[in-house]
Amino acid sequence: MKATAKRTLTPRAVVLATAAAVALIGGTGAATAFANDGGPAPQSSVQLPHNERHLDDTAKDRAQVKADKISQSQATAKALQATPGTATSAELDNADRNGSLVWEVEVFGEDHKSHEVIIDAGSGKVLKQHTDRDDDAAQDAAETQALLKADKTGHDNATDKALKAVPGTVVSYSLDDNDDNGSTVWEVDVFGKDHKSHDVTIDAGSGKVLNQHVDHDDDQGDNDGDDGDDD
Repeated sequence: MKATAKRTLTPRAVVLATAAAVALIGGTGAATAFANDGGPAPQSSVQLPHNERHLDDTAKDRAQVKADKISQSQATAKALQATPGTATSAELDNADRNGSLVWEVEVFGEDHKSHEVIIDAGSGKVLKQHTDRDDDAAQDAAETQALLKADKTGHDNATDKALKAVPGTVVSYSLDDNDDNGSTVWEVDVFGKDHKSHDVTIDAGSGKVLNQHVDHDDDQGDNDGDDGDDD
């Protein structure tokens, strides 16, 4: 999901844009701020053209989905092979990576620490991985554990539910808490077959689709489309 004013609980607002990013949106969240490990930015086998590296919203999703060679499920599986645990978020992105298209996957490891794993969006190769060493790492880990304890759905079922509601391609997902009532939800961003970007919110307890709406570009106003659920 994109970190724009019109979005309120979105994976793109909480997933790292770079290894040095330190933002959490909406109170607690599974996405964790990671300390910069000082290493070089990973280079993916997929490079976006210069004119596609700084697009916003739907145009960015369209360009990245077209260039991407592996699915979110494949990227997540690769990350979990590298770091056993539970995936809490993933995002297809190229921010601040000189056009390198990657999947950024966050895993709450079996070591009870949060890890970020960078996957090449072309080859599926693990390009980089590091552990959360922020000053608030212990608190973040406790919050993530609480979210995982409340989750009965999992990222696989959540993304499947989102794709049933909106056929297309998942470009991000994140386990988080709902700003309105504090419940645990999965936020899934789908680039639909209608060539529009959709935000789908899944109840992490029941697996029910709580809300879905189209991400309108800024010049199209703030009418978010229609709500819905799957049954």
